[in-house]
Amino acid sequence: MGIIGEQSTPYVLIMETQKAKKKKISDDLGTIGGNSYPVVPVDLIQEIFKGLPIKVLARFLCVSKECASIIRNRDFVKSYLMKSSNRPQSLIFTFEDKCSGKYFFFSLLQPQDQGEPSSSSVAVYHMKCHFRPYKTFAPSVHGLICYGPPSKLMVYNPCTRRSISLPKIDSMRIDMYHFLGYDPIDGVYKVLCMIEGNPIGGQFGLAQELRVLTLGKENSWRLVEDFPLHFLDSLDAPDICINGVLYYKALLDTQGKNKAFMSFDVRSEKFELIKRPELPERSFLPLKLTSYEGKLAILFSYSPDHRIELLVLEDAAKHEWSRKSYFLPSIDGKLCYGFHPFCVVDEGELVLAPLGVCIDPFCVLYYDPKKNFVRRVYIEGITELKDPLWNENIYHCIISVFPGQVNNLMCL
Repeated sequence: MGIIGEQSTPYVLIMETQKAKKKKISDDLGTIGGNSYPVVPVDLIQEIFKGLPIKVLARFLCVSKECASIIRNRDFVKSYLMKSSNRPQSLIFTFEDKCSGKYFFFSLLQPQDQGEPSSSSVAVYHMKCHFRPYKTFAPSVHGLICYGPPSKLMVYNPCTRRSISLPKIDSMRIDMYHFLGYDPIDGVYKVLCMIEGNPIGGQFGLAQELRVLTLGKENSWRLVEDFPLHFLDSLDAPDICINGVLYYKALLDTQGKNKAFMSFDVRSEKFELIKRPELPERSFLPLKLTSYEGKLAILFSYSPDHRIELLVLEDAAKHEWSRKSYFLPSIDGKLCYGFHPFCVVDEGELVLAPLGVCIDPFCVLYYDPKKNFVRRVYIEGITELKDPLWNENIYHCIISVFPGQVNNLMCL
């Protein structure tokens, strides 16, 4: 027995070691539906999810409560948005059809073959909405579009093709204008609503009220207690949100003579006035607000010498602007007549488009002024749209072209 006992000691140790290993393995295994699988750390799951398309993540919402919790987590939504911002982004086109009184929204993935003088791409049609009598819309802001009348304001995600309704604004006025902003620090969206006061004697009515709503956090609009007297200046230049600051054109008096730019910090909800730079008396197109190297910029074409002017806000506190001037580019030795600047993309290229679209082929130009290189992109899917309201009119005005449409998990 002594011999057996002495010989069994290693055996016992081996068995105990194997049991410990099995227990360790069992602790590292989970069970779903009776099947064992390795437990993956949540941090690793999040990294894997960040690289997946939105359509795949939408399916994962139904896999388990744990998956849905990860995908809908605010920090994950924010990090997914930040990562998708480094991927190829789309342009958002807004067309106005005066016959039907509708806006039509399309997106276009920017071609990556930037060295080619000519290429093609396919536009995706998203939706249409009324613009009369409510004439404003928020352009694409980090993947979302805000649109609709005050009684039924909506936020639309082109990636998921889903919308959410915002709370109704408790006001008898119909002259309301809304702006969508994004705070990259907290990762939240806010909608600013401006309610016009009663205009007297044909003059402009300054803003009577300003209200704010934080998407996903609030069920009612909050009154802004302190804001400078102003009102929206015209509807030809949609607002723009850059690095957490919302910018739009503003009138400072009821006669409409004193004009400026207004900035609204989305995080602090503070307003700042920015003086307008001196502008030429004869500009062919209304001013377009765009972003240039992360700064607010004004883009317009100048007649009659076919120049393109780009004014960049270098210091908002000091109201300092820099000016860049370019001549209309040429293709095959011919000036690109009929094309006008609408925006600047991240690479520093100017996007030029016609004022409207009526016949094939429809195209836009990407002009790199530093390299003096212009490339033409033919776009399919716009003139071919099969929609009764679209097809009853052969001409559609281009209201805006905005870059920066990115993948976003909101409204998923």
